[in-house]
Amino acid sequence: MMVLEANDAGIALARGGEVLCRQPGVALVDGREVLFGDDALAKARLRPRQVHNEFWQRLNADPVTPPGRGVANQADLVYLHLVAIKETLNLPADSAVDVAVAAPSTASAAQLSLLLGIAGEAGFKVRAFVDVAVAAASTLALAGPCRLVDVSLHRATVTALALEKDDDGAPRIRRGAVDEVPAAGLAPLMEGWIDAVADRFVETTRFDPLRVAATEQQVFDQVRAQVDEAADEFAIAVQHDGHARQITVPRHAFAEKATQRYGVLAKAIGPPGVVLLTHRASQPPGLAAHLEAAGHRLLPVPEDAVANALAAHAERRASADTGVRFVTSLPARVSAAQTPVAAPPRLPTHLLCDGTALRIGEQLGAGEHPAAGAANGFRLERRGEGCSVVPTTADVRLNGQPVAFERAVAAGDVVHCQGVDFQLIAVVDSGHAAGA
Repeated sequence: MMVLEANDAGIALARGGEVLCRQPGVALVDGREVLFGDDALAKARLRPRQVHNEFWQRLNADPVTPPGRGVANQADLVYLHLVAIKETLNLPADSAVDVAVAAPSTASAAQLSLLLGIAGEAGFKVRAFVDVAVAAASTLALAGPCRLVDVSLHRATVTALALEKDDDGAPRIRRGAVDEVPAAGLAPLMEGWIDAVADRFVETTRFDPLRVAATEQQVFDQVRAQVDEAADEFAIAVQHDGHARQITVPRHAFAEKATQRYGVLAKAIGPPGVVLLTHRASQPPGLAAHLEAAGHRLLPVPEDAVANALAAHAERRASADTGVRFVTSLPARVSAAQTPVAAPPRLPTHLLCDGTALRIGEQLGAGEHPAAGAANGFRLERRGEGCSVVPTTADVRLNGQPVAFERAVAAGDVVHCQGVDFQLIAVVDSGHAAGA
């Protein structure tokens, strides 16, 4: 059985935990063609009046203006997008593909009913709808209530999650209230970042790339790609009238541009607590750091978590009833706070830089190391029987990957900050790790 994740930031179809196709929920419609996903985005700034990006969110019969071949309303676009995905993967056109659908927490019964019919017409047989927040949370060990933050094109969502026990005493995760935050959707965030790039172009080159559709498209393509790649510095180049112009924008400038929007999201989340971040919510520059600064303890949700959770749920229901319902409660994992876990392999005891090792203790700031220089953008903290790196600036990488919020570390890991490499090591004395 396949898993369809219906988030318009990336409509994804997966099998066996592997994402086979991921396309943004965007369409370009004219009298001759209908394009979807990246193909539509590649022309979004060139033909803005023909681009539509709300059909997955609205999921209704509202008209599309201007209409196109086979496209009269929003539901038509959802249908054609599903058909296009099926064709992209060369799935058989004459047989239905079984899918479990990860649905947004905001989806209404009317929307799911409509999607059920649309999917059937497009050649997908929906076996279950599962709330995406519940699916994600069911893969993590949780100690108590928490909130999950996800983002789509036009909104961020904050979903309250509670731990309960079923009739047999087994733990379950259940969805509670859901809040929408339109200010923190990917589309409005992107507009702000594009404005920041345009301002930098005007300041340094006296050229405004937003005044010409072709150069605006170039900026849009590059900003989108580099945000997805979690670049530390954005290098944006445009070509116009035979002239090449290029500027660089540090990642923290994008974070600063979005500060007000992040503040609205933080207010919707509420008092400090445990917050789960989907892989989509981990991407916007500075968002995780902003939430950490607000006092939240962040837990990342692996990108394949939802697909794995839905595949497991579908397998459990394979021999059960065939009715399709919206699942908002799933079995939960036993919390690590309730069941002791083994310490991570090779607990780090010292921070090594330029040949000098400094004992970590309960907490150690990078700037305390004598070889750190100006590289003071993170600290190390003991967490129970483990150790974590906590970034305090945007320019921190763990084993080559950007780190936006607290991550567990082990001896052998390398933290890069502001041009300096730090290695975590375990110093052994008489067969025992020093400081253990």
